[in-house]
Amino acid sequence: MNISKQQKCVDRREAILEEAKRFFLEKGYAETSMSAIAAKVGGSKGTLWSHFPSKEALFSAVIERLTGDFHKVYTDLLNPQAEIEVTLNQYGRHLCRNIIKPEKKTLLRLAVVESWRFPEVGKIFYDAGPKVAMQKLAIYFESAMEKNQLRKDDPQKAASFLLHALCAKSMPSRLYNIPQPDIEETLEEDVSRIVSLFLKAYAP
Repeated sequence: MNISKQQKCVDRREAILEEAKRFFLEKGYAETSMSAIAAKVGGSKGTLWSHFPSKEALFSAVIERLTGDFHKVYTDLLNPQAEIEVTLNQYGRHLCRNIIKPEKKTLLRLAVVESWRFPEVGKIFYDAGPKVAMQKLAIYFESAMEKNQLRKDDPQKAASFLLHALCAKSMPSRLYNIPQPDIEETLEEDVSRIVSLFLKAYAP
């Protein structure tokens, strides 16, 4: 395959993913069809199937697209050489700002609602989103525990503890669509308080 054909293939895949993202977020998993996406993107349905052999595979690719940059930023923020309180505050602020974005709130609701009819949807979302975030944070905590910056404990449990604490306040707006107009105004203060309590709980 020459360079121009390769680029066309990449462009086609990107167009499919962008259209699929719009369909999934607006219509949900059940109401989105491969035929509708193919019609919107243009070209044959066979072209779509050649890139993504099933709706599940397409949904998985969309989720990876939506979470990929998110996880890269997390990895960059979790610098084991930096002071731990500063690092966790930066990490917490980024996390809390990201999860309250409209697109991310819609994605969470989609995963929760559809997972009861299509369990694979919940698994795809969890594996690509929360699970990866928890694993990366646990790796950071394991290193911090080895350096005696945190007391020795299960790093996975420590990561779960912090992540759930950071996500708790925004849950009404993210899961139940209850307006929280002041959430961004108090975000830094809230994160700072949570990080402070976490570091006290895991003080060496």
